Amino acid sequence: MNRYQLLKKNKNTIHRFVKNGILSYMVIRDIEIYEALQQLQKDIPKELKYIMLAEQFELSPDRVKQIIYNMQSLIT
Repeated sequence: MNRYQLLKKNKNTIHRFVKNGILSYMVIRDIEIYEALQQLQKDIPKELKYIMLAEQFELSPDRVKQIIYNMQSLIT
């Protein structure tokens, strides 16, 4: 299971934790970025996807790349 799957599986708990200030809202933003990446066409190069998402979420392409990497990392 990767980080995205774990967070998505516990979506209601995550939202409650964010609402109560236990977790940062950035967790939800990172989920949205990962889901937006999945919606982009498969034939678009990765780097262009990172740039497109960076503009959409007002982040740097490097930060988007790091978020995607983190969301894909396996949970042990």
